[in-house]
Amino acid sequence: MQGEAPERVSPSDTPQFVIARPAAPVPIVTYTLIGANVLVYLAMGLSGVSWTEPSIPDALRWGADFGPLSLSGQWWRLFTSTFVHFGIIHIAFNMWCLYSLGRSLEFLMGRKAFAATYVASGMAASAVSLGWRPMGVSAGASGAIFGIAGAFASYVYLKRVALTPQSIQQTQKSLAIFIIYNLVWGAAKGGVDNSAHVGGLLAGAVLGAIVPPVLRFRTRKDVVPMPGFPPDRAEEESHANRIAWGIICGSTIVLGIGLVGVHSFRLPYANYGQAAKLVRGGQVDQGIATLQKLVDSGADMPLAPMLLGEIQLDQGNPAAAITPLQRTIAADPSDLQSVQNLALSYIGTNRPAEALVEIAKVISYEASKPAWDAVFIRAIAEGENADYVSANQDLQSVLRANSELTEARDDLARFQGLANHDPETKLVPLQIPYAKLVVKSDEWPLFP
Repeated sequence: MQGEAPERVSPSDTPQFVIARPAAPVPIVTYTLIGANVLVYLAMGLSGVSWTEPSIPDALRWGADFGPLSLSGQWWRLFTSTFVHFGIIHIAFNMWCLYSLGRSLEFLMGRKAFAATYVASGMAASAVSLGWRPMGVSAGASGAIFGIAGAFASYVYLKRVALTPQSIQQTQKSLAIFIIYNLVWGAAKGGVDNSAHVGGLLAGAVLGAIVPPVLRFRTRKDVVPMPGFPPDRAEEESHANRIAWGIICGSTIVLGIGLVGVHSFRLPYANYGQAAKLVRGGQVDQGIATLQKLVDSGADMPLAPMLLGEIQLDQGNPAAAITPLQRTIAADPSDLQSVQNLALSYIGTNRPAEALVEIAKVISYEASKPAWDAVFIRAIAEGENADYVSANQDLQSVLRANSELTEARDDLARFQGLANHDPETKLVPLQIPYAKLVVKSDEWPLFP
């Protein structure tokens, strides 16, 4: 009524909105994930893996993601790779950021939805990595953590969840340090897979936009649930469970469709991995056939001809090794391993002059102390080129380095007989231990 004083409202009657924390606000999922990562790291170190710089073969043995293996059937690597790290600095920064981001987001999303988002983001990051750089060995929790960062950004900027400015500022600071670390560490170490980071970030942002918050608000007198949430705690928990299962099912379907596409797009890498597994399992002929098809198809897979040439030499078939090795060297003339194997192939096909040209490239690179196998190949080429003095000197050098190499001893006797014009020596066959002389990596046949 006009002239009446306005009703005064006591500050105590004004609704004060504060976050209603769960009865047990311990971020169990975040702590569990950190514990799992640390346990894997400790297990790797205690098994003999370097604490500071694990090798690529060690990372693969512990479940790192690698295109030829993952695409040829070992899909579980998309998950296990998120728990494998390349040293103490790598895991320390990742776990620090997971601790900083995870506690806030787990409280916002609910435990089950948070866990599902973390796993889905990590596997999405691995899948993107397979498509972008299939020959890269990928490991670490950073893809999943970028997913957590993306989900957190969706909550803060799309849903306006009730977080204090200080909490948002601290989280943004942690995220900035995490991103800068990944950039700096990547520049220093090289080979950091930013495609996985982007894939995890986008996956987390999408899931964060889809999943509603599980927070509720409280006034002085009653509890008001956020829109779309029933006031009953049991019903709220049931709703959170349905969200989590929806994330799991939806992510599985999307991930499956994506992997089918990646497998089709990167089929040569899958075939290469299948060939390597066949050879490793003793099915050499099937492995050779798979590699030959891959090489004949003209696919951009440089390791395929390299591996094919090495397998043919290992099986004592130098003639079949020449063409794939020549193709490998044409793509990378600095590949001295293939150059030496090509020289060995020329020896086995009675082309000693060409073998001398190729092996000279290898020995000149190792001028101070050439490997005994390279010297052995040169000795055979010299002997077949009628340079018996040089051949005998090289073979004696080989025997000093490897006194048990009976083939070198037999060839030495043969060349000495030829130098002395012994007619019976011509009937003595040349001994070429292909399996001992072919250059292979420690992880052959996966890495030629």
